[in-house]
Amino acid sequence: MLDLIMAALGGDDAQVAKLIAAGADVNEADANGWTALAGAAGRGYDAIVTRLLSAGADVAHVDVKGVTALMRAAEGGHVSIADRLLAARANVNDADDKGKTALMRAAENRRVEMVDRLVKAGADVNHQDRRGKTALMRAALGSDRAMIDRLLAAGADVNRKDANGWTALICAAAGDAGIVKRLIDGGADVTQAAKDGMTAIKRAAANGHTAIVEMLETDARLRAELG
Repeated sequence: MLDLIMAALGGDDAQVAKLIAAGADVNEADANGWTALAGAAGRGYDAIVTRLLSAGADVAHVDVKGVTALMRAAEGGHVSIADRLLAARANVNDADDKGKTALMRAAENRRVEMVDRLVKAGADVNHQDRRGKTALMRAALGSDRAMIDRLLAAGADVNRKDANGWTALICAAAGDAGIVKRLIDGGADVTQAAKDGMTAIKRAAANGHTAIVEMLETDARLRAELG
């Protein structure tokens, strides 16, 4: 592994400074496309990130999987580093080769404060990855109530469908009744069906969640009565 990348990954700020002073290329990458900046950002080394940026590190660099330093910081919950990268003009909506953005990585890793910060920086809360999944759908699959609240408050489309026609409600129907209620209260349409005919009610029933089935059927009946 290249010396500067090794020093950055190890959190050795003094060695990073020494190597930069000796003329090390701050943007040199290893076989996986990792740079010193990506390594330091992912491991939460604020001082090293600041030093590398001052030395001209490229915030837009992507590794072989399309991952940026901001994405690494986001999934690790390193908010102060994300702030530095954004101030250095990192694109908050860059996506990796699976279509995942920094916001999606933060949401999957339950980094609530990071999600708040990225949304404030202009992150697209309704971005869909290559499978059509949104951050809200991922949070629903992970039964993450706090994240769902944050995403809905940020304007997440509760009825957005993925490539198979699944919504966040269908994703959540096999799990937490509290999350299902939150999505319903947020405007989720309980009658929406996936391409294979799967609905939230069918998924809840298939997984033996009778309380969720009753909740969904009650909501569907009330909406029908109200027109």
